[in-house]
Formats: sequence, C-alpha cells, structure tokens
Amino acid sequence: TLSVEDAWSMGFDHIALAAGAGRPTILDLPNGLARGVRAASDFLMALQLTGAAQSDSIANMQLRLPVVVIGGGLTAIDAATEALAYYPVQVEKFLHRYETLVAEQGKLAVEAGWDDEEREIAAEFMNHARAIREEKAQAAREGRTPGIAQLLKSWGGATIAYRKRLIDSPSYTLNHEEVEKALEEGIYFAEGLTPLRIDVDRWEHAQTIRFAVQALDEEGRWHKTREVDLPARAILVAAGTQPN
Repeated sequence: TLSVEDAWSMGFDHIALAAGAGRPTILDLPNGLARGVRAASDFLMALQLTGAAQSDSIANMQLRLPVVVIGGGLTAIDAATEALAYYPVQVEKFLHRYETLVAEQGKLAVEAGWDDEEREIAAEFMNHARAIREEKAQAAREGRTPGIAQLLKSWGGATIAYRKRLIDSPSYTLNHEEVEKALEEGIYFAEGLTPLRIDVDRWEHAQTIRFAVQALDEEGRWHKTREVDLPARAILVAAGTQPN
C-alpha cells in the first residue's frame, strides 16, 4: 500500500527488497554431500561472516586445493577468486599457530591428538605455507612481486567447470570484465563439463570429480564425447538458485 514516492515523501532514504533469497541448487550426484563439497554461496557467506580470511582471526574454515567450482555465473567467479585469495592466508595462519604452539609445548604435545588424516592435512598446509614464505622472502631479496599465483597453480589452483561455453555463461554475458580479471589471476575455465559423480578418499573426503565432456556440433546441439576426472579437494557448487 506504500508506493516508492510515498516512502520518499515520508523522509525515507533507502528501500530494501527482502523478497527471499533463492535456495541453492543441490546436485544429485553420487557422494554429492561428501566432505569438501559445499554450496559456493555458503562458502562466500561463511568467509565474510567468520572473518576467517583475516590474519588475526581465530576463526577456522578448512579449504584444500585443488578447488573445482561448478557453475558459470558471477557467484562461481567470486567463489574461485576468493578461494585462491583465502588459501595462502589459511595455510600461513596454520603454520604460524603450529610453530607458536610447538615452541611453547613441544611437537609431541601439539600433535598428540592428531589422527592420520589430520597429520596428512597438516603436512600439506605446512609444506605449502613454507613454500609461500620462501617465495615471499626470495621476492623481497630480488625486489619483485611474489609469485604466489604460480605456486597455487602448481598445487591444483581453482577451476570453474561449466556445462556450456565461456561465452554462453551468465558471468560472461553479465560482466565479462570480471571473468577477464579472474583469468588474469590464474583461474582456469573449463567448458562443456557436466558433473557425473564425486569420488572420495579413505576418509570419505572429496578427492576427484568425474565430468562428462560435451562438444557442440554444427547444428548447435551438445553431444557427450568422453568422460574426464579432475582432482578436487574442495568442490564449490554455484549451479544457480531455485525459488525458495
């Protein structure tokens, strides 16, 4: 019963549309809810609300490489770029805390409660953090910008897997400059991929994801040509939303 003009005339400065957020699309895949799989919107929201990306935050949000983002919209672009920005902060924080605790309590005390999976992840994080630390030190000695993006790529980086072509994706049609910047940051964009299943390791954590590779024929129809497995320790689903 209140028009926009009425609101302005009554002295309001802003109008917020709170018509309900869409429900994220859940992919019906084998192991589709395995550890390491989450909605991209949930990942982005948690990253902002917990402050996990802040170096002085005690919040923890585990993200492992390689990252595969399923979808082709701007949320997929955001998820891929934020994942690569967050990962170095995460592993450096982990190494700093580990070294601090070991100095205070000793290595045996710190690792006493770790199981085999935790030891594997800890070693992975600390090896990556030490490589980042060394690259930063080397870059400082040589007076150049640290090549963190190259390190992230060597560990699997982040890949956006979209069922059609890049030029067909919502992110490209809505904001091609954002896609261009993502590619400059080292994000991979894989075209014509439809997810089939997620394979897990012995701890039931995502390990690889299988895709059907599709190609476009001369008549504009998509056809499956083969299947391919991509390594994926983190799978972020940005496959759109449904009315909620």
